[in-house]
Amino acid sequence: MRAFLSYSLNDQDQFILTLLSSELRRKNFQITQSNDFNSEMSSLTKVNINKAQLFIGIITGDGYETQRVQKEWRLANVANIPSILLVEDSVPVDPNFKFPYITFSRNNPHSAVQILNRKMEVMKNKTSQDSNTWAWLLGGAAVLAIIGMLSNDD
Repeated sequence: MRAFLSYSLNDQDQFILTLLSSELRRKNFQITQSNDFNSEMSSLTKVNINKAQLFIGIITGDGYETQRVQKEWRLANVANIPSILLVEDSVPVDPNFKFPYITFSRNNPHSAVQILNRKMEVMKNKTSQDSNTWAWLLGGAAVLAIIGMLSNDD
């Protein structure tokens, strides 16, 4: 299975990418990510998103790539790629951004964890052997671990 990671992180949160990548690899994902920082979306990024079975986007604090992550997220949604987007509650989100995302608080991650767990239950109930559904379930478990780590950094 393939996962596409898109992120806009504070410098102190960069460690999350290593942890998330490790967790996804343990669940047998091949990982690709955007390299289109401060530019238009490349054809390689578009191909990688369209080939993915799961899109994971993470936006924290004062990251400079928020708009890029949102563009990549839109492409994944238009392509019907199962997606998880985590946005820290301190990040302003464009009011025109209409796709569903999960807001999390470092001080109280419980709400985001509950939302993600509910979505995973819904996916479990409608799964057969659809690899995209399995990708969402496995990726969701990895993201749950990351929410916990983000909430523990003081």
